[in-house]
Amino acid sequence: MAELVGFKLGLTVSEEDLVQAAIAQGIVELWPEDMNAIYSYRSEAMEELAQSLLAAFGDADAADALASPAVMPQLVREFPDLLQDPGALDYTLERFPQLTPPPGSNVIDPTPLIDEVRQRWGSRGVMIAARLLLLINRNVVANPWSRVRRNEYTSRIELRDLFDSEALPLPLGLFFDQRFIDFLNTNTSALEKMHWRQFEGLVAERLRREGLRVELGPGRGDEGVDVRAWDPEAGESDPAVMLVQCKRTRGKVDRVVVKALATDVMFEGARQGMVATTSSWSPGARHTVEARGYPIEETNRDTLVAWLTEMRTPGSGTWLPGSGSSR
Repeated sequence: MAELVGFKLGLTVSEEDLVQAAIAQGIVELWPEDMNAIYSYRSEAMEELAQSLLAAFGDADAADALASPAVMPQLVREFPDLLQDPGALDYTLERFPQLTPPPGSNVIDPTPLIDEVRQRWGSRGVMIAARLLLLINRNVVANPWSRVRRNEYTSRIELRDLFDSEALPLPLGLFFDQRFIDFLNTNTSALEKMHWRQFEGLVAERLRREGLRVELGPGRGDEGVDVRAWDPEAGESDPAVMLVQCKRTRGKVDRVVVKALATDVMFEGARQGMVATTSSWSPGARHTVEARGYPIEETNRDTLVAWLTEMRTPGSGTWLPGSGSSR
């Protein structure tokens, strides 16, 4: 199971991580009590165990496959009159096996098939064909017996680094690893436990994805400003548009923090500030900002959860013909 999580998700996990995931997913009865004993599993039980663990570590495909494993019942629910007019469905099922990936690749581009369906059955046919291909793709990716995965990882990262390490993927032009985003999206209770430097990286990555030019501070000795962000067209000497103070804490952020950041915003000529926290602001902090008109934005735990939902790997979400591929 550890090797499966490593191959499919690029995460290195421990036995303890796997046990906690089994407990969280409610499948502890499938987990062996004695790791030195020999157990017999039915194939469907092993598949449930594997997909549950993959889902626990942030695999959206596995989570969706667990929730709705059968393809046809799901299609019929989404298209109630599908069996009365199955032309696009039958044609897609007939033609899909004839598609082949380019040499040296396992990626199939379904665009030609989608175009054929559009010519014969119009936009509704495209919706049916695209949804069918998406569900097939989901099941193949989530299947523990397949060697197909959504992303080809050149290396693995340790899950424990999210909680123990100050190292961030800065050489890659990113501030936070996508695999950690997917994990946190599924395990929001881990937000308060993540390393403070990783939390700063998460906030910086969010601002980067919003199109801002971001500079992450040194982490120590930053004098209260953890992240600075500029408009992408801003010059090197222009002041930052946003200054950010990150507080990975269980306690509420008090008024002293927002007053200090407001002073930094005015001193540097920034447009606004943000205090990002894994908790929330105290009523006193909110009152101070409102009463004094400080240009300080609250980013609390609820905001972070919404960010993670928007930033996660989409898995079996919306697929647009011509912009994606089926494996």
